[in-house]
Amino acid sequence: MTRFSNSHLPTVLKTVIFSTVVLTGQTFLQFNNSAATAASLYQHVLLLSVDGLHDADIDDPLLQPYLSNIKSLQANGVTYTNAFTSTPSDSFPGELNYLTGASPKTTGVYYDNSYSRSLLSQLGSPAGTQVVFDESIDKNSNLLSGGGDFGKGSIDSSKLPVDSTGKPIYPHNYLNVNTIFEVAHNAGLHTAFIDKHPAYDLANGLSGKGIDDFYAPEINAKVALENGKLVDQSTAQNPSNLTFKTTTKSTSLTKAYDDLKVNALLNQIAGKDSQGTTNPGTPAIFGMNFQALSVAQKDATSDGGIAADGTPSPGLIDALEHTDASIGNIVNALKQQNLFDSTLVVLTAKHGQSPREGTATLISENTFTDVLEKAGIKVNHATQDDIGLFWLTDQSQAATATNILKNLNNPAINEVLSGNALQQSGFGNPLSDDRTPDFIIKLNPGYVISDSTKRAEHGGFSDDDTHVGLIAASGILASGLKGTIQTQTVKTTQVAVTALDALGLDPELLQGAVKEGTKKLPGLGISDSLAVPEPNTSLGLLSFMGLMLTVSRWKQRKQIS
Repeated sequence: MTRFSNSHLPTVLKTVIFSTVVLTGQTFLQFNNSAATAASLYQHVLLLSVDGLHDADIDDPLLQPYLSNIKSLQANGVTYTNAFTSTPSDSFPGELNYLTGASPKTTGVYYDNSYSRSLLSQLGSPAGTQVVFDESIDKNSNLLSGGGDFGKGSIDSSKLPVDSTGKPIYPHNYLNVNTIFEVAHNAGLHTAFIDKHPAYDLANGLSGKGIDDFYAPEINAKVALENGKLVDQSTAQNPSNLTFKTTTKSTSLTKAYDDLKVNALLNQIAGKDSQGTTNPGTPAIFGMNFQALSVAQKDATSDGGIAADGTPSPGLIDALEHTDASIGNIVNALKQQNLFDSTLVVLTAKHGQSPREGTATLISENTFTDVLEKAGIKVNHATQDDIGLFWLTDQSQAATATNILKNLNNPAINEVLSGNALQQSGFGNPLSDDRTPDFIIKLNPGYVISDSTKRAEHGGFSDDDTHVGLIAASGILASGLKGTIQTQTVKTTQVAVTALDALGLDPELLQGAVKEGTKKLPGLGISDSLAVPEPNTSLGLLSFMGLMLTVSRWKQRKQIS
């Protein structure tokens, strides 16, 4: 494969490249009908996210026997041992990190359960409403389909917040910047994505049209196993013989739920759509999310988590081993379709889980709100996990609230961020931004605000929350790069830029990444050059020579200008 080292070529030249390849009548590379793909180093980028996967898990000698496929990815790729996700480290901002290249300050999305000072709960109500994008906006959250089409069509618009005109605000409307799916879709590439709620319509981006094949079975559906298959009330053959419960109440149910999504992904790798009914071709950018490990990490019984002495529980081992086997099946499917060389596989996590070892100390959900209410400080909305995000009725009371909380001397509180400290920590100004909390409580590691029984949670700022696994691998990666380790600190925002660059798309089209100056991941050997397929026929040779002449003339014009 020949490459030339100019920075991203003009669109007209990309069109020439594509036309040249088509005229040969040969398929030199597997590609969709797009100039960018025809001229890129990779034809596909596959994003795999394992909720709760810490870098420490990958490196843990007690977990090594259950990570054979992840270790194989490492052998074929680059491992980033100091990769960090968003703060707050919730699923929404964590995912948007690698889909937009930007942090919550820029995306405007701080949590899947947050607050907007400008939106309304319904037309005619006062400005200011909670914004909750989870199973609560489904047409029927008891069903895996969400009561619709497993995607945006499963969202009940009457359950959404509205703007001042009464227009429902879907998750994708809530995002301030575009996503990698939109950039790829606008370039004519086929895109697909698989996640855990229809609310992940968020990934579609501002246009709402970034993802061609969106599949999001509801993880909080009421399900059961029937003949080894995950079913709900609408799909079970004999529902009266089954006991249905929420998927995440059982690791075995969550593994079966993950299998639904893996099967959809295998369909996509084979060139079908997620449900296997049409044949649009393998997506250029696609991905999915695993949940079983996260569920096992939160399991408060002796069958969950990792003990304080570092001993992994049987439940955690089972979930990790199952997830690892699924990753192996996915990579094998790529190889069987001769796609592993043309696919950049990125394995990471939206968030970690805290504490990684031992069991969290739980704090009642009214611990801090009661203190503030007694002091005459009304809280409009509080989002609490192993972090606290607070929006006040009277924003001028933020400093007073901060001092009150600091003076509590509560061992759970690490720091309270408000005012300048909030902005200096990388967040927006709550006085001018309608999404930014008025103050944030950072908890010390090991504490979780919850009235539920759980072993761990995510959302906070600690290392266990944010220090996630990150591996980028491919069969075509240079031999000198395979199996290497990058120890410098990177952010998962850099995945977004890397994904576009790998496909020959312009990362400067990614609004959030441009705003934050996000760079691609180091150490992958992906330059800004475009890969050109070598000709293998006489006609191809003539076309290829014509292409090189076009490139030469373009370079001369660049030098003159």
